[in-house]
Amino acid sequence: MRLFRHLAARTLVAFLGALAGVLVIFLAVDFVDYADQFTGPGWLLPALELYANKTALVVRQVAPAAMIVGAGLAVSGLRQTREWTAMRALGLGPWRVAAPVSFVAVLAGLALVVVHEKVGVHAAERVDEIRATRFGRPSERRRIEAARAPKRWFRGADGRRIYHLRGALEGGGFEHVTILEVTPDFRLGRRIDAERMRPDGAGWILEEAVERTFRPDGTLELDRSDLRRIVLDEPPEAFSVAPGKPAQMTFGRLVHQIGVRRRTGLPVAQFELERYDRLAYPFAGLPGALLAVALALRRERRGHVSAALLESVGVTLLFWGAQGVSAALGLSGSVPAWVSSWAPDLLFLAAGLWAVRRAS
Repeated sequence: MRLFRHLAARTLVAFLGALAGVLVIFLAVDFVDYADQFTGPGWLLPALELYANKTALVVRQVAPAAMIVGAGLAVSGLRQTREWTAMRALGLGPWRVAAPVSFVAVLAGLALVVVHEKVGVHAAERVDEIRATRFGRPSERRRIEAARAPKRWFRGADGRRIYHLRGALEGGGFEHVTILEVTPDFRLGRRIDAERMRPDGAGWILEEAVERTFRPDGTLELDRSDLRRIVLDEPPEAFSVAPGKPAQMTFGRLVHQIGVRRRTGLPVAQFELERYDRLAYPFAGLPGALLAVALALRRERRGHVSAALLESVGVTLLFWGAQGVSAALGLSGSVPAWVSSWAPDLLFLAAGLWAVRRAS
């Protein structure tokens, strides 16, 4: 147990040191790239707030890479101080090193999941807001405003109805509503315009409604009514599509929006990928750390710190490459979202376990 705590503490220190180093370099380069935008009176405080929020995002992005670097450095240190030689003399194998490293990687992954849920999603939204409204061009401000505007157009799950809801009412209703019904050959069959649409049990109440029915022979039938009850396939909550990027939503809200978007016929691929990435990406440091351990313990290895850095960078680049290809397949619909998110982790985990076993 003492050996386990010693190696875990050593790995944790190396991980935090690598994380701090990568974080400083990343933010410094980012500041240099955008320094020309930090102008005007009182720019310092918004810039500090921008980078305070960006830090929360960058920590999650680079933490798996830092975990790989930390594992490589910690295990290389064992060889440099001859501790690994002593462990081998006592009959201890690479799993006695890989176990505490894996423990730290799992704890780091759990911490990343919690911190991102509590802080990261709000920081992501705040970064976009500050960059667009304080340091961005007018076009960027309009883009942010449009992205945050409530969704107005919806298509029903069966594709027959298209809804245009121009305003929201208290209690879940809408005002200035247009409902379009199309035929199987995508020809307009009916159009309903109403001043207000309110939920009523399993249906809806339309106020000041005008219904136009377009006959196949080209004739038009017009019907007006002050109040009309209509039953739609979509329940009231199906129209609660929230604006914003998937990365800026909490996990619970993200799952809810996936269900809402499915019921209204909106694309969900990006939201599905974000849901599974919330867990898959933070734990990417575990398989990467196992590979780093196996590389650091391989026989006839030369160098310590420099070798560990090169090996860790190589493993990180390979993982990011695999993740990029997998994400592209997921967005295109070639593979399910959960496969796209977890495939790189599982592939590298299998490689890491095999490499550690072979090192023994």
